[in-house]
Amino acid sequence: MERPSLKHNLRMNRKTIEHPMKAQNMREFCLHTVEMGVAGLIKEFYEIKATSVPTVKLSKVAFDKNKDKNRYKDVFCIDGTRVKLTYPNDENDYIHANYVAVRENKKRFICTQAPKDNTVEDFWRMVWQEKSKAIIMLCNITECGKKKCEQYWPMNLQDTMNFGKLNIKNTKIIELEKIISVTKLVVTEADESSQLEVEHIAWTSWPDRGVPENYLACYRLLQRVKDMNCIIVHCSAGIGRTGTIVSLEIANQMFDHGEKVSMRDIVKEMRLQRHGSVQTDIQYVYVHRCIIALSENKKVIKRSEVLPFLLQFDQLAKARGGAGAK
Repeated sequence: MERPSLKHNLRMNRKTIEHPMKAQNMREFCLHTVEMGVAGLIKEFYEIKATSVPTVKLSKVAFDKNKDKNRYKDVFCIDGTRVKLTYPNDENDYIHANYVAVRENKKRFICTQAPKDNTVEDFWRMVWQEKSKAIIMLCNITECGKKKCEQYWPMNLQDTMNFGKLNIKNTKIIELEKIISVTKLVVTEADESSQLEVEHIAWTSWPDRGVPENYLACYRLLQRVKDMNCIIVHCSAGIGRTGTIVSLEIANQMFDHGEKVSMRDIVKEMRLQRHGSVQTDIQYVYVHRCIIALSENKKVIKRSEVLPFLLQFDQLAKARGGAGAK
């Protein structure tokens, strides 16, 4: 296993010209978060849930027709944004996956459930069809004694796995840091006429109950895939941990373009694309905590200005460590 010598910080690249409003908007976001407090954010989260499109009004015909391919019966795959499989044919085009847009890029992310035994081949069909160069995995195969994901990629160096017409080979393993590892995969068709290089990025310490203790790891992970498109992200259900990290990237892009950020608006919009995104109240609060950490790192806010919120968050994390997430 390769262990690169990396300095894990998020200092500004001096050569990068940032939008003149970015720092101010980040600062205003942090101050508003402090003003809201943890209790206010939790209240806001449940208001979002209450105003989301009722499940009876959702169009989920494909989801209802493919019950054996759905990991959870209460986590819906809506028709309007679902990924339709056409490779190698469209005889069965269903997979529990939705495109999620970031600004004008309508296919920046694909949020999906963890592959099941009977959907692993479909998962790799999607990877090949969409030419996805990155898969972000935010769960473990087994969590709390329960199977949360199928072993869908070769774990050992030089090992291969075959699914349908596709061959997947493990060519390199990199340990970026203790909590994030990267497996370089090469995907080829049976005739080996073409190939696709894919990075499988696994964050294995994100608990299925609660939130991570690290608040900048999300940004380091997102930095690695910043130039990629059709990035596949999954946890177990593909809405909780998955929605959390995707919402951070949406906020990040808005800051980069000098826009004001409202997590309320981001989550409401995400839920129109991937139903149930950002699953729990503590995940919603965690997103705010991460943005504060980044703002501190960039020196646009002082710790003394946000300390009341940080203390509230620490109390919440300690008290709610058992908050479940699929």
